[in-house]
Amino acid sequence: MRPELDFRTLRAQIEAATWMPDFATLYRRAGRVRLRDRLAVLGALVGTLGVLAPVALAGVFGRPGPVALGPNPDLGEAWSPVASETPPAAGKYPSTITVMAAAGDLPSLVAAVDVCVEVPQARRCSLQVTTLGGPERRNPYVVDALRTSPLERISNVQLLRIAATSYILSGEVGGGSRASVRFELTTDIQTQLNPQDTSPVMGPADRLALGPGDRTVQLVQYGDLFGVRESDGALSVIGQPPMARRTIAAGLPAKAGWWVTGADLHTGAPAVGVSLDQGGGWLARTLDAPAGSDVPTVASADSHSAWAFVPYSHAIRLFRTSDGGLNWREVRGAVELPAQLKTLDNRTLGALVRADRSVLLWVHSDSETVFFESNDGEHFTVVSGPGGAISVVDNGYAALGDPARVSRDAKTWQEAAVTGTMQPS
Repeated sequence: MRPELDFRTLRAQIEAATWMPDFATLYRRAGRVRLRDRLAVLGALVGTLGVLAPVALAGVFGRPGPVALGPNPDLGEAWSPVASETPPAAGKYPSTITVMAAAGDLPSLVAAVDVCVEVPQARRCSLQVTTLGGPERRNPYVVDALRTSPLERISNVQLLRIAATSYILSGEVGGGSRASVRFELTTDIQTQLNPQDTSPVMGPADRLALGPGDRTVQLVQYGDLFGVRESDGALSVIGQPPMARRTIAAGLPAKAGWWVTGADLHTGAPAVGVSLDQGGGWLARTLDAPAGSDVPTVASADSHSAWAFVPYSHAIRLFRTSDGGLNWREVRGAVELPAQLKTLDNRTLGALVRADRSVLLWVHSDSETVFFESNDGEHFTVVSGPGGAISVVDNGYAALGDPARVSRDAKTWQEAAVTGTMQPS
């Protein structure tokens, strides 16, 4: 007897063998795959264009001119304006005048000023030598000093009168080493764009006879010291103080001798040296302070008494001598920092001794200057000041703030105008 057929199983087998797919679903899936592939190709093209387009544009239009980048020092390029560029209209961007240093005699001082046009992303400046106070001058003595490009930044500018009409101007350009030029003042009111008597200062090779009124100068940061003969401004080789990081204590009267700060050659601790015979011999002493701090700031009015301030990140330590630098003692707690001085990093210290033996100390930054005063040289309090760091000149003082001020005694100040400047080209 034949077995009965299992129609239910047979039906399932026939349906499985003859099943047709859902083509609508297949079409949707294929469309999504094609879209994904096209987006991937488009992303690759955009990425390739992002890499190659700047190169192609640079090849067509050339590299940006010096107004954007400045000269290429590797090729020895000198800065020059691009002929195709149209300078901005006069008055379109604000200009500023910053007094960087001063020297000479009151009431008419010689000043180094930085004149800048505040163009966004392309600030252009010209370091100029002109007058501060006194009769108005139409044009500066010197323009475009030290820089090779008006875009370069300049800092730590110093101006020193080495003879009646001879000056040395120096500064750190572009964060590099110190550059110095020497120039002669003239009575010609015409601008000296490239004066023939302005030239780089080179170290001398000869030892000259120096007198009590002669000065000392440093052409390179922490470098050798040279004597300057007042009669003709000639430079002379002198003996060097036995210390590292040598830094001249500027602005001291001639009767105080030559004071130099630095670091002990063996321990690196702060050190102070003094010479009373124009570099013939040096007395150097190491202060009782740890190594690694900044070089001290020295103030003195004669060859006997001196103050040395050693800055740290959150404190200032004071050392005093009353025997010409032979022995130093620390005055603890002499300078208490106010609340606004949260740190002394990136700030400079300055100090001077007035004729009445009071001491004025200041802490300076680009944004503010805080002044301290002491009548006994050992207890300092915060006082109001003229604004800006103070430069000691031959017969007084100049405060390099905005506005600049001058004083005979560093107590009573009067405003002094900067005259005779030109806009950067």
